[in-house]
Amino acid sequence: MSIKAYSSLFFCFLILISSLLALINYSIDPYMIFQSPRIEGFNDKKIAAANRSKLYKPYNVTTIQPKTLIVGNSRPEMGLDPESSCWPTEYGTVYNLTFPGSSSYGQVRALYHAIATNSVKNILLAVDFADFLTLHTKPKNTYWSAQNSEFFNRLLVDEQLKKNPSYNQNKIIDYASALFSLNALNDSISTLMLQSKNSINRTVLGFNPARDYQEIIQHEGAWILFEQKQKELKKRFEKTGLNIYDADKWSTELEGIKRVLQLSADKNIHLTLFINPYHYTYLEEIRTSGYWGEFESFKRRLTAVVEEYSNGKVDLWDFSLYSKYTLSPVPQKHSKTTQLGWFWEPAHYKSGLGELMLADMLAGADCTTNQSAAVGIKLNKNNIEAHLSQQKKQQASLPIKERAWNNIPKL
Repeated sequence: MSIKAYSSLFFCFLILISSLLALINYSIDPYMIFQSPRIEGFNDKKIAAANRSKLYKPYNVTTIQPKTLIVGNSRPEMGLDPESSCWPTEYGTVYNLTFPGSSSYGQVRALYHAIATNSVKNILLAVDFADFLTLHTKPKNTYWSAQNSEFFNRLLVDEQLKKNPSYNQNKIIDYASALFSLNALNDSISTLMLQSKNSINRTVLGFNPARDYQEIIQHEGAWILFEQKQKELKKRFEKTGLNIYDADKWSTELEGIKRVLQLSADKNIHLTLFINPYHYTYLEEIRTSGYWGEFESFKRRLTAVVEEYSNGKVDLWDFSLYSKYTLSPVPQKHSKTTQLGWFWEPAHYKSGLGELMLADMLAGADCTTNQSAAVGIKLNKNNIEAHLSQQKKQQASLPIKERAWNNIPKL
């Protein structure tokens, strides 16, 4: 065989293999990047996408073009279902643009990206105390900083809402990698082999149905989730010197909220802010760690920022309070019980509680029948101090003689 014939055969074989590789990865679509049709038992459960929200969600939101966004971290990703019956018809397609582990800054940058598609008319932005609490140092200049990462390179605009010149190049690289890389092939095979009822998954609209939590509960019991998360919280809040802003009452996180308020007003977007709910053991960890005063400052400052920059057009809801829903008992250690009340564990609420929250926040929502007590409260400058005072009284009245973890009431 001549060198020319051999070369032609080699390149034909290379094209055939590459095409086959691309066809497999495109059909199975392990990272949800192509939005290929999902077939139950074949590629419906997206195991490999679970830890890649920063890869597929920026691209999905540009192709789906949702009218309504849910923005935040892993709490609303697991707690607010875009396909809930609570969403009024006029809210259109809802997308869960949430990023577990992402900073408040990253969430705002993702929001900028979605707004740049010009389809967004409604936003529910979840804010989280832990995202604001950090070791701030007094900045030389208080400005909205530029930050670079693979994630930010996937966004249509930069921190100043200017067009990202490298967006198309990065999109080509990401799509090519998802089609032709051996890592993608390995994840495609894993996706095929791990299709089951309790497989980790993300829905087409970005929601996390907590299949991994359900698997743990089924085999080990609900208590293990509470114990693991409580240890994480204790480690996080044992740090000293954390605060929500520096001496000049400024922080990147609060600056981001201010900019979202201003951008929403400029674009005539209906914005709702809400503080995520926590199980009362989470609230008690904040208190026993000495950060309750900072927690109150966080709520005061958010209220003040909304009052100053929203012209009365933005609602701020507080769900992070002691209530009938957050005071659900803790699963008993080593018990196989699968009953969790309204929370998976201290930090993450279930979609059942999310339904009640949506019923509160969305005008015209009529989707719940078991809401017998207030889930949250709408904050403003007139009620913030009374609310904080009431929460302290509620905290003091808890039927707990010693507030250590081992003395919290059990199921």
